[in-house]
Amino acid sequence: MPGSAWTEDERLRRAFLEEGDELVQKLGESLSALEADPGSHDLVHEVFRLTHSLKSESALMGHASLSGLAHAMEDVLESVRGGELALAADVLEKLVAGADRLALMMGEISRGERDADSDPSDVVQDLRALIGSRRGTGDEATDGPPARGNGAGPHGGAAEGVAPAEPVFGAQEVSRLAEARERGESLFRVTVTVATDEPMKFARAFLVFNNFEQSANVIRAIPAMDGEPADDASYARTVFYLTSAPDDETLRAAARVDQIAMVETARLEFPSAGSIGRPLQEHYRADAGPIASDRGRGPGPAGPPVEKTTIRVDARRLDDLWRFVAELVLHKSHVSRLSDGVARGMDADSIREELMVSSDSLEKISSGMQQAMRDTRSIPISIIFSKFPRLVRDLSRKLGKPVDLVMSGQETEIDRSIVEALSDPLTHIIRNALDHGLEFPEERVRLGKPERGRIAVSARRQGGTIVIELADDGRGLDTERIRQKAIDLGIPDAASLGEADLRELVFRPGFSTKEVVTDLSGRGVGMDVVATRIRNDLRGTVELASETGKGTRVVLRLPFTLTIVNSLLVEDGGHLYAIPLGDLDSTSKVSAGDIVLQEQGEAGPWMEELIPLYSIGGLLGGERTPREEYFAVVLRHGASRGLLVVEELIEEREMVIRPIDDLLNTRRLFSGVSVLDDGRLVFILDTSFIRRDNF
Repeated sequence: MPGSAWTEDERLRRAFLEEGDELVQKLGESLSALEADPGSHDLVHEVFRLTHSLKSESALMGHASLSGLAHAMEDVLESVRGGELALAADVLEKLVAGADRLALMMGEISRGERDADSDPSDVVQDLRALIGSRRGTGDEATDGPPARGNGAGPHGGAAEGVAPAEPVFGAQEVSRLAEARERGESLFRVTVTVATDEPMKFARAFLVFNNFEQSANVIRAIPAMDGEPADDASYARTVFYLTSAPDDETLRAAARVDQIAMVETARLEFPSAGSIGRPLQEHYRADAGPIASDRGRGPGPAGPPVEKTTIRVDARRLDDLWRFVAELVLHKSHVSRLSDGVARGMDADSIREELMVSSDSLEKISSGMQQAMRDTRSIPISIIFSKFPRLVRDLSRKLGKPVDLVMSGQETEIDRSIVEALSDPLTHIIRNALDHGLEFPEERVRLGKPERGRIAVSARRQGGTIVIELADDGRGLDTERIRQKAIDLGIPDAASLGEADLRELVFRPGFSTKEVVTDLSGRGVGMDVVATRIRNDLRGTVELASETGKGTRVVLRLPFTLTIVNSLLVEDGGHLYAIPLGDLDSTSKVSAGDIVLQEQGEAGPWMEELIPLYSIGGLLGGERTPREEYFAVVLRHGASRGLLVVEELIEEREMVIRPIDDLLNTRRLFSGVSVLDDGRLVFILDTSFIRRDNF
């Protein structure tokens, strides 16, 4: 059935993307470790294994460009393992560049882009240049003419439309053929013709080559598929000599990929030991004909973006969850028995007592299940931290600032929903520390500091909050320079702003004190991204501390999860609203007589000052309900404060956040909704409105 075939193909694609993402992540980590310890044979073997796995997986799915790049890296690593190539700094640099390109290409494929649209030829050429022509020459004949010149076209390829002359095999190739004959295999010549309208002929031929390697023993390919590739046009017609089981249909099936127009197979006589230097004799020619792409997967198929819908979970955590489910089933049976007891006229006091016991047990079970589910969604923050050594190393070289990176707390776990949104802010902070904060070596020495700068990154769990600190030992913030920039930009009261307010200006869009714009920073976008992502998207806080000449420290405080939030439940206008406790300073009461009207709107008293005052009705486009006295919640969002007046403060409770439709959130006041046990809806306020100019 077509539908079932598509489902199977999609399942394989998702599995490949999940496996491929994990492979490129581990590859990057292993290469970083190898840079720190280039003499480790175990790490070299691990990098080789990861690269080989990625090559095989991508070839199986028809991603020829991805597989070709991985194959080039594998060749270099094989030369390193064999002692033919020293693992020098330039070799490691090119391997790291290859891993970066692999990660980039995996991202493109996951977004639905075609593998064929990626061109890693620049990286492949750099890798091939490392080993030159040393690979693939061991089997050349020493007592006969070169195989590539034996009736072949340019670069060893057969002239188009002319039957290829049989090659002259060398001693080692004849030995491999003899072993294949003893295993009962047959010798085949398979000629593969790429469609004339295909612009990347080598990629298509290479895909077939990879498929053959999975199911047969490839003796030789003309033009060669390893070493330095010939020009792309030479692979319009590629000839493979290989041994396999007698059924040549297996070989034809391996060649059924997109853009392969023709496959011809011919069975040949095995050469004898005395036939070294003589051409092979054709024994049997199988039927030749056009090949239809019936595998359902072509090289680099375009497809819809794939959202990850599966996660890897420690089996022990699933065991904990299953234990709670088992207890839940037992208590469900208990409650059902009590229900039957009520129908039979069971004593009311006994039922009440047993229900109280069951209620307490169910409360413990639900709390345990909630924690178990949180654990299944948790991953170590090392998945983000592992990218920093490479980032710091590259920026350090580019800027000419030697830096030591110190990391701690990588084992701290964080909800996987936060990881993707957290990566960019942390990257921006590190880039700013290197470009803005740390001095050049000569300046550091002049100031009595170590020549090498220092960046420290740490993470820890603090109650239900994740605390991430990033500190450098650079020059610190120049607050007076910030003040002057603020005055130049016409920021109100810039001349009288305090230290905390001046530091907060760093997070304003477009604000930068750097005179020279570089490709690293200086456009005022980095710290703005930090503030937006952390405060708005992740409902966290950003604290910036600095000491002139000593360095800068950025502290991020994030909720452990975005799916459950501790909130204060309030009521206003007959509706329920939840205010995240992380956005709340305190509660108080405000008399109507204390509310004053200012140019920008109403304001109310807080700690002997007036701060903006809001009401739910006013935020929704209406008016504040007249009352003599209001309950007030002091909200904070970054350095901003505001008073929200409501009719009633109810209680604190955990709210499970569910997405809210845009039709119900036209003024962007809510981050989601929740449902109480009695079915009532609760709108969860997004306190970022106290920083907006449109209210």
